[in-house]
Amino acid sequence: MTTRFFALLLILTNCVHAQNGNRKDFDKMKPVVPVELIPAAPVLSPAEAQKTFQLAPGFVIEAFAAEPLVEKPVALDFDPAGRAWVVEMLGYMMDLDGKDEKVPQGRIVILEDSDGDGKADNRTVFLDKILLPRAVAVYPDGILFVDDKNLLWQKREGLKPVGSPVVAAEKFIEDGNVEHKVNGLMRNLDNWHYNAKSGKRVRREGDKWLVEATPFRGQWGISRDNYGRLYHNNNSTFLFGDSLAPNLLQGNPGVNLKVNDVCQLGPNNTYPSRVTPGVNRAYMAKKNGFDADTLDPQTHKLISTTASAGPVIYRGSNFPAEWQGRGFTPESVVNLIKATQVAESGTKLQGSHPLDKQEFLTSTDERFRPVNLYNAPDGTMWVLDMYHGIIQDRFFMTSYLREQYASRKLDGPATGHGRIWRVRAVSGKLEKIVNFEALASAELVKQLAHANAWQRDMAQRVLVDRKDFSCVPLLEKRAGDPSVPLAQINALWTLEGLGKLSAPVIAAALGSADPKVACSALWVSTQLPAAERAKLEPSLLKFSAANDEQKIYLARALGPLGTTAAFDALADLLEKNDKLPFVKAAAFSGLDHHETAFQNQTQGKIKDAGFTAWLTQGAADAGKAPVSGKGLSGEHLASFQKGKALYSGVAACFGCHGAAGEGVLNLGPPLDESEYVNGNPERLVKILLHGLTGPITVGGKEYKTTAVMPGLILNAQLKNADIADIATYIRHEWSNKSPQIKVDLIDRLRKETADRAGRAYNAADLGK
Repeated sequence: MTTRFFALLLILTNCVHAQNGNRKDFDKMKPVVPVELIPAAPVLSPAEAQKTFQLAPGFVIEAFAAEPLVEKPVALDFDPAGRAWVVEMLGYMMDLDGKDEKVPQGRIVILEDSDGDGKADNRTVFLDKILLPRAVAVYPDGILFVDDKNLLWQKREGLKPVGSPVVAAEKFIEDGNVEHKVNGLMRNLDNWHYNAKSGKRVRREGDKWLVEATPFRGQWGISRDNYGRLYHNNNSTFLFGDSLAPNLLQGNPGVNLKVNDVCQLGPNNTYPSRVTPGVNRAYMAKKNGFDADTLDPQTHKLISTTASAGPVIYRGSNFPAEWQGRGFTPESVVNLIKATQVAESGTKLQGSHPLDKQEFLTSTDERFRPVNLYNAPDGTMWVLDMYHGIIQDRFFMTSYLREQYASRKLDGPATGHGRIWRVRAVSGKLEKIVNFEALASAELVKQLAHANAWQRDMAQRVLVDRKDFSCVPLLEKRAGDPSVPLAQINALWTLEGLGKLSAPVIAAALGSADPKVACSALWVSTQLPAAERAKLEPSLLKFSAANDEQKIYLARALGPLGTTAAFDALADLLEKNDKLPFVKAAAFSGLDHHETAFQNQTQGKIKDAGFTAWLTQGAADAGKAPVSGKGLSGEHLASFQKGKALYSGVAACFGCHGAAGEGVLNLGPPLDESEYVNGNPERLVKILLHGLTGPITVGGKEYKTTAVMPGLILNAQLKNADIADIATYIRHEWSNKSPQIKVDLIDRLRKETADRAGRAYNAADLGK
């Protein structure tokens, strides 16, 4: 494997422990793009900027809003009237040193197109003086939003706030860098809000906010498809997709199954329309002595993405039919938007690039900074453009990039600009914007069958928030009507959100000819109360899975029944599909608190030793919450706790290795049960000090990551004692139970290996 230094160390880098800029005496930063080929980067008016776009045939891009109506937009949510509640991150990189970054100056504003001409004409500042806000979710009586520190709730009456924001959930956000904080708050089909850079989901129950664990996903931005599957990414990967519904495999917390249903969708090549010197590690080139090129040495354009941002799965009605379900991802450093074809292959998702070596949208304007994409009420796609010269946070800026910004005066102006662009198909129709709050509940039920996903999603949302139970019979009828499968799915989950889901309704949906409806019916059945679930047992027992995907969902649904007949059916399903991905994990997930009964009932039928071990461990740990740092005391416990804070805070190791040490696809191998963590302490310390390149084999599996793990000594904020604490933490967290690492070992090995000067090790260098 050729080491590709640039993938991790560039813009919006995923491992915050990468470095604080570049180390001293770094002498290989010679420019790689001839200066005469680099165009200037003046501030352009919206009309001028529009002329710089190159767009796929059949599409146009227009400004919905621009300064002074919007400034540095990074996220939004629509309300039922179609108004956009926009998050403005004003405090981000006001200059090259990040001046006043910790001064609360962000805003949440409301933009409205009152005359329906496709352009905003009214701006209302709802809330200001917010510290680096990054997400918002609108409710009838308030907004849920995320700032740099907390998940917050702000009551409202109409478009005016009432009182001050209050913390909705304690400790929802970990410490860390501005580029590595929770964002998203996307309400999914299952009525939970999901986030990027987070392993938590949140849901409203009356006046309380429930928080649950969910697999850690993404870095900036999150999206979903029509079936509630989630899509996300990180800086060096355009798009990931979850092959299954969220938390389908996480129903039994007694065992960390280490089963991952995430798939990378398509390659990560970029095809900008201009030379791209303004990339943080663009100087990493073969001619400067590195192993690989960041920029193509012939075209001087970025080879692979380094700043993938908020993706969207297009679910609108304006684009041609072949664009339905495709993913779109902005690349904010090299000013483009990538299109990804998403398809299903068996039980997993796969992706490709429908435009080959062309991008869906590019710009020659270096200040065009697309950071988030959304399906819009009129069926189009919206692009949030910060329109800001600096897109790299100060924490990671190299002197190379600093010079790039300064030479083209990209370090100013600090404020005053921002755009929201609307991308539409020339041949497509535009949906009329209707105030869903003014619609009767019966009319909202009809909207669940709308061709545009925004209307379907908003109808479900308003019905759930309204709590009008008079519409339940209409929803039940809609859930059993096979004429519009997507309406069936939305009706099922609307009933779930209202707390009015029943066994007969699910049984009717199980009979749908559309395989996705049956999957959603099986998924939603796991949310039934025990008494209602028992009524569904006959239908589940006679259900015949039409494909492999349905077998996974059926395996998840049978376990919670807890009966002899259900256990026999589940054992038969396992025996016949023991090689099918995810079936065993789904079955175990549904057997929470039924492990012993299942073992007793099916003794001799389950031959899989791994599955039996899961059952035994699950039964032993049933109902027990794992205790972090269990069995430690004194100095060891104190070091462990400090290391835990650093892991998910300043060092942000979780960005590459996962919140549960499970590893992150394309970035970092697992730490849990890793021989590199639990083995020779000196080997681990050397890796922490100077970094590691792939490929690397952990637990018998080879990991060919696209990035280099940089050494912690490159981060000026981390001292030797901090590195010792991080090592101590990862050696005694999750399944690991290894001794403490003392600071004197760090001191000694730092001196002994000083000649490496931050050069990463490879596996052969380290031995055992």
